[in-house]
Amino acid sequence: MKEIIAQNFSRGARNYERFAIIQKRTAQNLLNLISKVKYQQAIDIGAGSGELASKLKNCIGVDISPQMCKQMEAKGIKCVCADAENLPFSDETFDLAVSNFALQWMNIDKAVRETSRILKKNGVFALSLPVEGSLSKLFSAWQKTSILLNGKKDKLFKFPSVNAIIFFTKKYNFQITHSTIKTEKLVLPTASEALDYINKIGARNPYGFKKIKKQFYKIFCQHYFDEKEQGYPITYKILTLLLRKA
Repeated sequence: MKEIIAQNFSRGARNYERFAIIQKRTAQNLLNLISKVKYQQAIDIGAGSGELASKLKNCIGVDISPQMCKQMEAKGIKCVCADAENLPFSDETFDLAVSNFALQWMNIDKAVRETSRILKKNGVFALSLPVEGSLSKLFSAWQKTSILLNGKKDKLFKFPSVNAIIFFTKKYNFQITHSTIKTEKLVLPTASEALDYINKIGARNPYGFKKIKKQFYKIFCQHYFDEKEQGYPITYKILTLLLRKA
């Protein structure tokens, strides 16, 4: 799974900044949230192309995708191509960690454990990620079409639950100082543009899709179209947390 996710984001690296509209919004929200945090050394976990890392002083970007790391290097951002579940840093190295739209692709238990390990006592961890309920309209339309034509549901990506994330933050000695859940939405004029948008940022289903047949696509479009929005919505339910290591 990790290899597939890394490959997907490497394919999407070239287009990521142009299409990652919602990700840029949540990155700015995180920057606002930590604007008064004092720190010496920061780390951006799952840094992507460096949208967040580029705006922080003394920040190392970490990403599992080699192409994303090349994007960061081209911007002059110090980066390490590594797995966030096994970070190549000593204990208590950083006093600020950030992560934007990345933890949903990871084993959250391991990723939060590693973040806690590398943070100093009283260090801050600011994160945003899409949670259960994200892409609900798209997923629902896909599954309805799959059941109708194939007699069964397809295997789709599952976003983590809020309760699971909260559980792991507390498990690894984090105290929650700020918590919000907000919906972010884009509405595209066609279903193909909505699917293309997800592919362009590398966030395609890690379980893979077969080539979409015309009949499947036609029925999928019928279920996916939102009458109220008069288009095809890309909707994310975003959990944002500000944590402090006890």
